[in-house]
Amino acid sequence: MAASEIGDRLRSAWLQQLQREYDNICFQYRLTLQAPVFELTNSSMILGSWNGSYHLLSLSAHLIAASPWAVTIQVLKHEMAHQICWEYFSSNDGGHGKCFQQACAMVGLSGDFCSAKADCSGPPPEETACAGPQTEQGRKVLARVEKLLALAASDNEHEAALAMQRAGEILLRYNLQLPTSGQGEYEHRCLNTGRRRMPGHLREICALLQEFFPVRVVCGSIYEPLDDVQVRTIELLGRPENVAVAEHCYIFLTRKMDVLWQENRKQFAGGGLRARNSYSHGLLAGFREKLKASALPQGKGTAFGAQESSSAQLIVQSDNGLDAFVNATFPRLHKKRGRTRNLHGEAYRQALATGRLLVLNRVVEGVAAEGGLLGSG
Repeated sequence: MAASEIGDRLRSAWLQQLQREYDNICFQYRLTLQAPVFELTNSSMILGSWNGSYHLLSLSAHLIAASPWAVTIQVLKHEMAHQICWEYFSSNDGGHGKCFQQACAMVGLSGDFCSAKADCSGPPPEETACAGPQTEQGRKVLARVEKLLALAASDNEHEAALAMQRAGEILLRYNLQLPTSGQGEYEHRCLNTGRRRMPGHLREICALLQEFFPVRVVCGSIYEPLDDVQVRTIELLGRPENVAVAEHCYIFLTRKMDVLWQENRKQFAGGGLRARNSYSHGLLAGFREKLKASALPQGKGTAFGAQESSSAQLIVQSDNGLDAFVNATFPRLHKKRGRTRNLHGEAYRQALATGRLLVLNRVVEGVAAEGGLLGSG
């Protein structure tokens, strides 16, 4: 959609949402700034600008219409960093030097968004901290895990389970070799659920991912500017290799739940949404049991199981760099308690048995043409 085609209603909604995002950033990062006047421009040459003399913060409507909202937030933070320089450091040179970099850190901004690219024309910088493993070793580990997950699609149950276990063992060993002193690259990947409310079974998947993979998982939300609605997100934070495998598991489970429900829904006719939700909860509970109980041959322990679960938690707990990355991204996280469920007994019990037999394998439809664990499909 061209900026000139955006109606007055959407422009008004975007300005209100930018004000809300601005207030939230100030709250999250404990900033005291004078509220600016917001302006939407039609420029495709300037993504954003800050004018201290008029206390005017401008963003391009073209940027908002053409980019993910997460990119718009990063550009907004960039302009807020200019405002911080003006108000906190009495600097009005408009540059991107040491003072500006300090201001960027105050709003949790890093990477290309700290450069002039976030002001000027051209494609905006990427919204994630990094797009994949940054080291040769990391890429090799991810390639080996991908091959093993492909083997996990085997019809031979023993071969499939062994492949999944081996993939978990490789990922665990790799993580145990990584430094925990804050070195290394981390990724923040936002998975858009497309839902306006977060269903219970997706929250369960989040808990499962955090238990069995060395990642942090945050349930959040993001604005969809063209529809003027908020949708729920699942946000994965961690080293790129771990984030990639955790995302793979999320896609595998959500697709599998849909497929298995469609295959079995006629057995629970009349059960409605309660039966479907119960089936999802049962499937995840069974899969969790499978991960905990899945034993390697000859008493060597477990992979994607109890030993790896506790080891994954220890890795995350001892990774000071990940702690700093999460705190910079979400400085005011808080936990919510789960709700009690009214289950459809038969649907839950049947799905529980099915979940105990699930084997995590590669999501073939999601493999990128150029290779890699997951594509964009």
